[in-house]
Amino acid sequence: MFKKPLTLAVAVAITLGTQYATAQDTITLRVAHSMPTSHSYQSWIEDFAVELERLAPGKIEVEAFPNAQLGTETEYLEGMQFGVIEGAVVGRHGQIDQRLEVLNLPMIYRDANHLDEVLRSGSEVQQTLDDIMYENGFKVLGWGELGFRDITTSGVPIRKAQDLEGLDIRVPNVEPWLIAFREWGANPTPLDFSELYSALQQGVVDAQENPPEVIVNSRFDEVQDTLSLTEHASIPSEFIVSARFWEGLDSDLQEAVMEAATISRDAQVQATREANEALVNELSDRGMTIVSDVDRDSFRVGAEASWAAYEDRIGADLIEAVRTAGQD
Repeated sequence: MFKKPLTLAVAVAITLGTQYATAQDTITLRVAHSMPTSHSYQSWIEDFAVELERLAPGKIEVEAFPNAQLGTETEYLEGMQFGVIEGAVVGRHGQIDQRLEVLNLPMIYRDANHLDEVLRSGSEVQQTLDDIMYENGFKVLGWGELGFRDITTSGVPIRKAQDLEGLDIRVPNVEPWLIAFREWGANPTPLDFSELYSALQQGVVDAQENPPEVIVNSRFDEVQDTLSLTEHASIPSEFIVSARFWEGLDSDLQEAVMEAATISRDAQVQATREANEALVNELSDRGMTIVSDVDRDSFRVGAEASWAAYEDRIGADLIEAVRTAGQD
């Protein structure tokens, strides 16, 4: 069952005044995320709620809090630790544990199948990642997807890493990416996203990188005319609940929750991939030049420099396990 969200004050009052439910009670699962209701995060939670009601009727009541109603993603993590909320969809794995920065490393994934092997196959490497999350107090219900990131420019196609030489490019403040872009010859600038459109419009930066969905929704095609499909990184998202909540469920409910989570996760990933593919075509229709003949191998050297810089924090074995997942 899926209900409209409570106010934060009511949610906190209920959480602090209620013990975890006994078998005959309905358990409340509050899930926060920072995206609008039109985003796939919301449909992910809604699909999960529908599947869970089918599998365990009347047992768990799912409530979604979209649009950053409960604050920042950092505050969601804190809220789960203190029992204010039970779950969230976030992309803060590197903040939870530095070893999980492995998932953010540039050029670590060969393609979508490789991503699936690492995050959604039940493989040994996925179990390692899930275990790291659980050590930190969070149960992963599913690793989701925002899409591979591509580069937009004005009149400068990026077919190889050397084409970035001298470009001022806005990059999120993700240290492995800053290292890689410097190695590729660019001048990465971790500008706040809210300032990016005007920065591109005014020529403060020459380029930016994001998945197609973000490029379309942010109307970057109005201030950039070229989209190069570099697919240089893909930051996964994660649907997590607190270990405290998870351990309060009996084994039958845990099984139902995981089945519902897997079904809804697969729907989110498929919808994201289909949307990004369609949006590349839409950007072409809007007049952007689409550069698809990208030499991704040319980006490897710079990317590996960022891997080496993070080896002590992540662990060489984990980097290698992610890099080689799915290879014969």
